Amino acid sequence: MKTCRLVQAVAVVALIALAAGCNGFRERVFLKKGNELYTAQKYEEAIKQYGEILKINPQSWDANYLTAVSYLALYHPGSEHPKDKDYAAKGLAAFEHTLDLTAPDAETREKTEKFYLSFLDSAGEKDKAVAYLEKQLASRPNDLALINQIATLYQKKGDFTKALEYFEKRANMDPTNKEAWYTLGVNCWARSYKGGLEVSQEEREMVVDKGINALDKALAIDPNYFDALSYINLIYREKAKALNTVGKNAEAGQAYAKADEYQKRALDLRKSQMAKPKPS
Repeated sequence: MKTCRLVQAVAVVALIALAAGCNGFRERVFLKKGNELYTAQKYEEAIKQYGEILKINPQSWDANYLTAVSYLALYHPGSEHPKDKDYAAKGLAAFEHTLDLTAPDAETREKTEKFYLSFLDSAGEKDKAVAYLEKQLASRPNDLALINQIATLYQKKGDFTKALEYFEKRANMDPTNKEAWYTLGVNCWARSYKGGLEVSQEEREMVVDKGINALDKALAIDPNYFDALSYINLIYREKAKALNTVGKNAEAGQAYAKADEYQKRALDLRKSQMAKPKPS
């Protein structure tokens, strides 16, 4: 009896192994057909082939990833057509499932993440993109590029407060990086200059001072930083306007004088750079 059960167990294992081998062969066949159709730009037909793989193996990285990029290829950015909305919904879901799986390597995962974020952007899903990146930041809190990416996304969303928070975080975490301070300063200038009536006097004074401080730090690192000289000139002009608004005309005049000083420094620097002989 014991021998009989052993024989039966061996037979079951053999059948499982055979089925696994058969499924592996079928997956390869469907993958080959799908890739041929993808190359021929027959994306909907390719998706059907990848779908057959997912019936066999829902955790297949290749099938999930290729399904996602096929929907990305089908989608027309900004389109409100029901078919494009369907492509976006299915494609984003496929990317999200793919990113829950273990990628073949770090480079492949990074590429997939970039495609996903690009798809979210083109589909107008900026909130979802921010939420995804902030979730990533929780496990990579010192990733400066990621912090800058989140700041830029908030900027595109029109959420200046959150954008400024992340740009400032980025600069404080890398205080010897002149570009980080410059970026913070430029965003402060843009808020004052482009914000119009939606920016209160209190907020304008706050962002102008923060911007001046940031650009001062950039220039402390590199006194000949032409772009920083140009923008500190501009932001001092914003400070002067803000002071004039509340009747502080003498202080406004001082701010205009500082703006002129920085403008002259920028122009002198540009002239000296242009006067240098070009390498032969």
